[in-house]
Amino acid sequence: MPDGVPTEQFNPREAIANLAEYQDEHPEFAAGVATWLTIGFIIFLVAFILFLYSEIKAVLVARDQDFRKKLIEDGYMSNGANFNELFEKESSTMAPRPYISVGATLLMFIGFACLLYPLCDVLTVIGLPSAPCLLIITFGAFFAALCTATFWMFLLWSCTRTYAALVFLFISLTGQILLPTGNPILLLVWVLVAFGGGYLYFYYLPDSYKEKPEEKPMWVQDVGDFTVSTNYEEWGSAFSKAYEAETAALKKQAEEAQKKFEEQQKKLTEATPLMGGSK
Repeated sequence: MPDGVPTEQFNPREAIANLAEYQDEHPEFAAGVATWLTIGFIIFLVAFILFLYSEIKAVLVARDQDFRKKLIEDGYMSNGANFNELFEKESSTMAPRPYISVGATLLMFIGFACLLYPLCDVLTVIGLPSAPCLLIITFGAFFAALCTATFWMFLLWSCTRTYAALVFLFISLTGQILLPTGNPILLLVWVLVAFGGGYLYFYYLPDSYKEKPEEKPMWVQDVGDFTVSTNYEEWGSAFSKAYEAETAALKKQAEEAQKKFEEQQKKLTEATPLMGGSK
């Protein structure tokens, strides 16, 4: 950590001059900053891709299930064994979703923290107090990851869960507006509203209408199960269920493709003598 003495009054020109002078005396400083930025960007990019993969897949499954439910309600499809079997398979493929999405959000937090960490050294060099810098970066990175995740949840779920998506948008936008203020009271209010309101809308209200789903208001919408267990055996069980379901689906598709190929070959074989005879 470079040494620096805070000045009583901040002078931007002097700060830039101090930073340039320090860089000339310590060429490795820029390399260290670039390293942190590169690591943070890579971690964030991996986390972002994982998050998109998990949530896009969840949205597609939700849309398919909504479509089938609509067909059943309108009398175009019967709620039989095939429907229940398909629902169970989809539930199995979505079992790891909470772990992937939550894990990706935590990786975003680490990525943001790496991106912001060089600010501590820069603040010290230019003569600003940096004592609570690590604490500020930790909370700032956490809230930035949360706002980013909720904003993309809004974009992805807006096509099929409009009201739930608006809740995500409210959490994200209020966070982006209030967090830069740095006011502890406003931050505390936002945390209470975001986590309290999220729990009320996504957990408490859906659970209260489980026994009487017909009475559930149209604005009460869920975005799937987000329960994360602390038991590592359940983590493995969730991923193994998804693997088995995906493997079974691929095996079925391969068998159907093989069967279709054999049928085409049989038709071609039967048609060949007729074509030869016509000549």
